[in-house]
Amino acid sequence: MTRILSFLLFVFLSIVASSSHASPFSLDIQKQYKDVPVIQDFKYWYGDVNYGFAVYIGTRDLSGFETELQIHFSGKLITKATLVLGPGGINSVSCISDYKKVVRILNKKYGHFTHQNIIKDPLYDDLIAINKCSPILNELYTVFTYWKAKAFDISSTLLGDDDGYYIEVEYTFRNVADRSLNDLRKSL
Repeated sequence: MTRILSFLLFVFLSIVASSSHASPFSLDIQKQYKDVPVIQDFKYWYGDVNYGFAVYIGTRDLSGFETELQIHFSGKLITKATLVLGPGGINSVSCISDYKKVVRILNKKYGHFTHQNIIKDPLYDDLIAINKCSPILNELYTVFTYWKAKAFDISSTLLGDDDGYYIEVEYTFRNVADRSLNDLRKSL
């Protein structure tokens, strides 16, 4: 009985915690933008609202990570924001522990993740790796983690390529997607 009550309390607190969060980077997701928004600690680099995509470069490292922020627009509304950590600050020794750190921070802010997917290439088991991160760099191992908040979904990904390791945290705003679906329903 106490386990059930503990579980129900945890679920309730998770729902309350996830429903009370403001949008990330203080973005106004209800506003129709004419120009790209000014975002604290980021410098506009390229893109445009009408183009549907704007990229910002971090003006300071976050916990030692190089940062980039990508904002997607549809109909002048923000639909998605992607924070890219790396490649600076993430290396072959720390990539997995860095990712776990980011997941812990997101868990504290938005409640425990809803699910996590690990994608392993069949070649992963055949390789003799120098370290745990080299399969990630060779694109043989990728981790995806997902959360739900009141107004947006969050996904975090650990991935690599020829340039290095990256942790991407993507915020997808549901209200804009819901509006698009309503417009489609009206048209059909």
